Amino acid sequence: LASDLMQPMAVMGVLRFLYTDIARDGTLSEPNFPSIEALVSQTKAHLMAAGGISSIDHLLRLDALGVEAAIVGKALYTGDIHLEKALETLNNHTH
Repeated sequence: LASDLMQPMAVMGVLRFLYTDIARDGTLSEPNFPSIEALVSQTKAHLMAAGGISSIDHLLRLDALGVEAAIVGKALYTGDIHLEKALETLNNHTH
């Protein structure tokens, strides 16, 4: 499990983690919000998330959970997320 690896790595000084839910990667379903929330709450290290992101609402929800960054791939290619609109929305959003 990702959580089993994060704690000892954080103790060793790792400041940032990338969590990719490979079961959701490329599916455009939605991120694994419960797992991401659990990982964010377990460490003070920064977390980047990937896998299943398909809307600006997903990005806003990840931001609200405390995720530092998100990797959006397929949703950009399919047009589900328009980069300029996503950046504008997130820049104007306050938690």
